[in-house]
Amino acid sequence: MSKELINIDGNVKRIQKENLTPYKVAIVMLIKEYCNESRKAIVVRRDFCLAAVKLIQSPDMEMYTLLHMLYSSEHIYSFGHELELQLNTLLDKGIEGFLDLFDSLGRLMKSTLDHAISVPLLNKNSVLGLYVRRIIIFFEKLPFDQAVLLYEDLKNYVKKKSRSPENTDISSCLKLDEPYIYNNKSTTVWSGRQAELLVAQQAHALKMDEHKAMSPVDLQILIRKLLRSSPYYAEAHYLSYLNCLRINEYCSAIDSLYHCFDRLAPSESRSTPEDKSRTLRYAALNLAVLHAHFNHKKVAEEALKEAIMMAQEAGDNVCLQLAHAWMYYLTSEKKGPLIERSLGKASILGITYTTGLGLIAFSHYSALESKPPSQIFETLMKSDVLNCQHSMIDLMSLTYSEKSALWAYYGKMELSSVCAQLLLLHNAGNKKQNIFNGTSTCQAVVNVANILVEFGEYDLVDIILAHAKERFPNHPSNKMWMLCEQLYEFTKMMRREKWSEADAIASRISSLDPLESKFRQAEVSLAKGDYPNTLHLIDNIEKISNITAENRVRTMILLSQIMCVSFLSGNETVGINSLVILNKALELATHNHLSYYEALIKMHLANIQLLMGLPSLAMNLVDEAITHTLAHGGCYEQGRALILYAKCLVGTATSTSTKLRKEIILNAIKALSKARHHFNKVEAFGKIRSVLSLQSIMYNEIDMKFERNQCSFELRQFEEQFSTKLDNICLY
Repeated sequence: MSKELINIDGNVKRIQKENLTPYKVAIVMLIKEYCNESRKAIVVRRDFCLAAVKLIQSPDMEMYTLLHMLYSSEHIYSFGHELELQLNTLLDKGIEGFLDLFDSLGRLMKSTLDHAISVPLLNKNSVLGLYVRRIIIFFEKLPFDQAVLLYEDLKNYVKKKSRSPENTDISSCLKLDEPYIYNNKSTTVWSGRQAELLVAQQAHALKMDEHKAMSPVDLQILIRKLLRSSPYYAEAHYLSYLNCLRINEYCSAIDSLYHCFDRLAPSESRSTPEDKSRTLRYAALNLAVLHAHFNHKKVAEEALKEAIMMAQEAGDNVCLQLAHAWMYYLTSEKKGPLIERSLGKASILGITYTTGLGLIAFSHYSALESKPPSQIFETLMKSDVLNCQHSMIDLMSLTYSEKSALWAYYGKMELSSVCAQLLLLHNAGNKKQNIFNGTSTCQAVVNVANILVEFGEYDLVDIILAHAKERFPNHPSNKMWMLCEQLYEFTKMMRREKWSEADAIASRISSLDPLESKFRQAEVSLAKGDYPNTLHLIDNIEKISNITAENRVRTMILLSQIMCVSFLSGNETVGINSLVILNKALELATHNHLSYYEALIKMHLANIQLLMGLPSLAMNLVDEAITHTLAHGGCYEQGRALILYAKCLVGTATSTSTKLRKEIILNAIKALSKARHHFNKVEAFGKIRSVLSLQSIMYNEIDMKFERNQCSFELRQFEEQFSTKLDNICLY
């Protein structure tokens, strides 16, 4: 939506007129030397063309910076040397030689022979030819006194080539994807086309691939220099506004936005009432977007209402649909009818970007409203078709990210991983212009990291997070990898049973996700045995309005865990209440198609039934749930499922046949060995101790003393190496 918001007015005062400068004279001399060179290798042609395009597009630079570029290893050495010689020769010839220079430039575009087959040295319709012709026209318009002044400026320009500061890192401004930055503020001169190109390139980079954009500090310095040259250039203020949003700088962002629309405001005498209204309503819309970005919802809604009112008065349906799209984002009531009306109207008006984004938002809303997954993915498929038809790369990436999130929501971790990797593969091709490195790409990187955490690949997680920090340093993407990093550290501390460290991390998460912080604090309190605090945290979570079905299920599971802890006291009512809560959670998970939580709840139900002395019923539930758990759960969840499976096997081994019972117990021991492997991978030391204890008990029951002693010995070594406590046997 952001690309349609500014809608620059055509009647606004544009950037200042272009002037002829010594830098431009040096560039045309460089082109002249290249054209006069008789032999040109393919590599030389390529390097010169790349350098020439970059020099034409860049603002004026100091002589030493220009020579530094031409002498660098990326470009040709000979032309830099020739340029120095020709400049010195020109200065020796005086003003007469300076005038002859422009005559010789004109002859470059004329045939050297009279017959038609002869080809000029420089095609007048080429990029370089058009640039040279423009410079010639500017020079011919100069009176003689100004031509002399230009020559004197050129002499001073050449003499300054030896004043390069040794400590200046000139190479830092010679990247092909970035404009040049200079230390001498007074010498930077921008033409209209150079300024427009800079703003367009940087705005496109901020939207599509922020990693390629200049750093916030460097870009702001460059914008200030541009505004000193062209104070009425509204697009530069808008670029400053976008740059401030990267680092969440509210005051500078709103100042830049006000300055932008001040410059866009049409004058009283030269504009129609429609032009004034158009500028004002888009100003209100952009102001609403700014406040929405900083979560100032009430202020944003007021600005949106103003934009909607002005759009309705003017009959501007495009502005109206953009405002409705943002209203859907801000409001929490009647979202369904609002997004449906917005989608229909945007489709009729042909606002493809809003339509594609609306389809993705509608699928997300439908998932939270318990719509069938088939219907939701059909909606996303329509978005895919529309995005591909109109080459909307950012929305293609967003669709992949939404699919990955939905599969994770439905408990299909493998499919979520596939979608995240498809997104990363889609943005890893050789066609650099098609890469999108926005928020959705960061989300895909985070999803892959989260999945690797579940499988205990901690070294790979560190590498991925380091990559995310480098690739997505600014807001809002940085919040994603920050949260992922905190959850990763929390998970490691929990599995290693370092409760104080885990509790500290859970508290820090509140700055990124307050609700998730409460859940993690409740998990720590439950693990430490602080059940009153766990109940207090659960009560706080239940008071929060509009939480998702997934979070309600998580709350019910935590509550049932607390009831399970007191089950050994002989209070059967507690066990029954726990079963009731879990059955409600199971019904909610089934209604919302949360398949992984269905399997997890069945495991909790089986654990309670096993404690109540109903091993056969528990085994039936485990058989239903274990396949999905092993297919889509992480190593920790697979290990827990295998422990419960082993317990149920032993519980159902009531046969009078000693041989059959021994065989069942051996199968249980084998399952425990697999569980131990999984726990070892994720460094869940407390669970490993529980597995060793169970294995030694089972070996003792079937009279395998050597294996029993081996497990006891390993358990003793493990206790000496890691200070862990035995898990509460009531908890799953």
